[in-house]
Amino acid sequence: MSRNSLEKVLYDLSTSGANKKMFAGDPTKFLSRYQLDDEEKAMVAGYKVREIADRGVNTMLTWGFWLQSGKENHDYLKVMKREEA
Repeated sequence: MSRNSLEKVLYDLSTSGANKKMFAGDPTKFLSRYQLDDEEKAMVAGYKVREIADRGVNTMLTWGFWLQSGKENHDYLKVMKREEA
C-alpha cells in the first residue's frame, strides 16, 4: 500500500506494550487494523526488515522493530547487508 502505512505499524509496535502483546499473540489480527496489502502483512509478520526498508521505510523503525522482538543487533546488520543465509 504505502510506506506511511508500514511506518505507522512499526511505530505503533515500538511505542505500545499493548500493541506488542497483540502482535505477538495474533499478528494477522493485529495487522488487519492497517491498510496493508498481503505482501506487506507477510513482511511485517516475518520480520523481513530488509524488504520493508527497500520500500522506503525509515531504518530506525525497522531496527527498533527488529530489536523489540528480541532479535540480536548483529543479526539485523547481517540482514540489512544482505549477508543472511
